[in-house]
Amino acid sequence: MPKPAKPQIRVYIAEETDRLLKAIAGIKDSSVNAIVNEAIDHWLDEAEQKEIVEKFNLDRLDEVD
Repeated sequence: MPKPAKPQIRVYIAEETDRLLKAIAGIKDSSVNAIVNEAIDHWLDEAEQKEIVEKFNLDRLDEVD
C-alpha cells in the first residue's frame, strides 16, 4: 500500500533566495525541499517556538481529531 502524501505548503520568496537555494542544493547534492525542511526543523527547535508549543499544548494536536 502506498504511503499517504505528505502535507505541502507554498511560500513566496525573492528570486535571489530561490537562486541561492537551488545553487546550494546542487552543490550539496541535496534538494531545495530538504534544505527548507532542515531550516524549518531548526526554527522549531528555537526556544521561542518551543515555549509556544508548550504554552498552547501544540505537541498534542494529533489528539484533537
